[in-house]
Amino acid sequence: MIKKWIVLLITIWSVKNSYAQTESFMSKIYFPGAVGVSIPFGGLDESVKRGLMLNTALEVRPTAGDALFYRFNYDAITNHYQQVYSNSPTNVNNGKLSSSIFSLGVGYRKKAGLVKLFALLQPGIAINSYDKVTDKDGAITINQVTRRHFSMKLSGGIEYYLAEHFALTFEPSYFYLSPRNSYKLLNPQSVNFSFGFTTTLF
Repeated sequence: MIKKWIVLLITIWSVKNSYAQTESFMSKIYFPGAVGVSIPFGGLDESVKRGLMLNTALEVRPTAGDALFYRFNYDAITNHYQQVYSNSPTNVNNGKLSSSIFSLGVGYRKKAGLVKLFALLQPGIAINSYDKVTDKDGAITINQVTRRHFSMKLSGGIEYYLAEHFALTFEPSYFYLSPRNSYKLLNPQSVNFSFGFTTTLF
């Protein structure tokens, strides 16, 4: 009987200890999300309009407090444009430009009174998608053309914590997309402003 109680107590202690370790690890993983506006600039044609920006991310904070952290971002940006120039990847005037940007980098977070401030540098890959029209023997076809570019994202932000692991965020950011081949980009640079939140799963 005593042996059964000892085994039961050891089992309970092991499960509790394992759960505590898992909870501690999961509390280091955050999932930021935000929506905002993207303002492109620097292209040969200034006809690209402001667009909608959606941010999702996975962030690892190895230690609490003022410390380094690591973040993977997926940013989806949609802009509309009115005209294109020669040597452009699209031949569609008044079209839509969709950008998917994958970034991975390191940042630093610091507590400042009631809020936390952070800065982040993330290199990555940007995938621009355009519509392109072809006319062959009177048959018009609309295809989607994609181009990949090296990207660099520089961002900073403010977090206001409503709970220990939940905060409202404001994040300005800057994107630079590197040119490729001989054509020019419609969106070589952009300034972005987004509002959202960051939280853990548990």
